[in-house]
Amino acid sequence: MPTELRKSVVRRCAEPHDHRQKRLVVALEPGDVISFREERSRKRFTAPLSRVFRQVVIWNVEAERALKKGAKQCVKKS
Repeated sequence: MPTELRKSVVRRCAEPHDHRQKRLVVALEPGDVISFREERSRKRFTAPLSRVFRQVVIWNVEAERALKKGAKQCVKKS
């Protein structure tokens, strides 16, 4: 059973995300906020969890539609 988020939870990614070999630091914060920053950087990028969730859903739906569209085009060509 999940618990309420009362204090920040901060984790560092296992793999670097770009050519500069910097890993991401992700924080879940009270108030349903997620923040990202690069390792050894002060600049944080924050967003409400609900907006991040909606955007991830949109990306997944678009990817599924693209796969289905590609499959339909392959069937038509055959």
